[in-house]
Amino acid sequence: MSKSSKIGVGNWIPSKNLSLIANLCVDFNKGKVYEIFWEYCDLTAEILSKMQALCWLYYEDSKLSGFALGRLKGETFVAEEIWGPCDGMSNELGQLSRLDMKRTLRFKKVVASLSFGVPIVIRAATDNQFAHLIARTLGARWMNGLIISERTLNRKFEISTPTGYRLRMFTEGDQFYMSKIHKQAFGRIFSPNDYKTWTRAANYKTIMATYNKKSVGFIIAEKRRCGSLGDFTIVISPAHQKKGIGSALLKAAFNIFVDMGVKRVIADYLILNTSANRLYQKHKFKPKRVYNYFLYQKGVKNRRLIHF
Repeated sequence: MSKSSKIGVGNWIPSKNLSLIANLCVDFNKGKVYEIFWEYCDLTAEILSKMQALCWLYYEDSKLSGFALGRLKGETFVAEEIWGPCDGMSNELGQLSRLDMKRTLRFKKVVASLSFGVPIVIRAATDNQFAHLIARTLGARWMNGLIISERTLNRKFEISTPTGYRLRMFTEGDQFYMSKIHKQAFGRIFSPNDYKTWTRAANYKTIMATYNKKSVGFIIAEKRRCGSLGDFTIVISPAHQKKGIGSALLKAAFNIFVDMGVKRVIADYLILNTSANRLYQKHKFKPKRVYNYFLYQKGVKNRRLIHF
């Protein structure tokens, strides 16, 4: 069967047209806040190439009607975006319409074509019916979710630190403390060299938190390429959480953002991270988009622990 005839009946076609895929990400998200490969705006073909994204285009009735992209992340394949047409109709027993069933069977062929033999994580924005349809028909189980919240900035903040704590800017050698704190907080290694490279990049500023002169936390503030948008990474040693130092770090980052000309700040955090939920609600972040994570492990012989 020729490629054109496959397109006519409806099929998923592998694609290396990364510029088209980047544009489709913007089009299908319809102006809403998104998070794709840690980008919130200005997604480019170069970023997709750097991430070694695998991409597919979906044609139905000879028209481009959807797309998918993902990548291998360690021992997991993460399907970052899956979009396609969806009637979203079912009968009283929950059975899908005949057309939606055909659509899911077509996407199952894409899943079957992945020969990695690893678990697959499907990310689905709550307003993405098609991705949820795919997760349902694959029998993937919900495992967590990502909240993207936002707040605006129009002034600087007064900062008070809890007794014994101090804030200061990053200095050479702090990357070793940052790596240690990261492991304490997440149980995973992020190397000192990686932190050094990260903190020295353009449009980044890093603030360290100390307790009795010992480094116990930090925040990295970044001004994004797209105008007045900023985001941050905050990590605090578990022994020093819920002490008030997180709020102090956050306000210090807000002040740096104001100096950078940032007007909107993004915070993303997992649904099951109750500490993050409390911290960002306290500081007036408003949820803008939510992604669900589903885990599909059919055919995986050795179940692996999935990290985010």
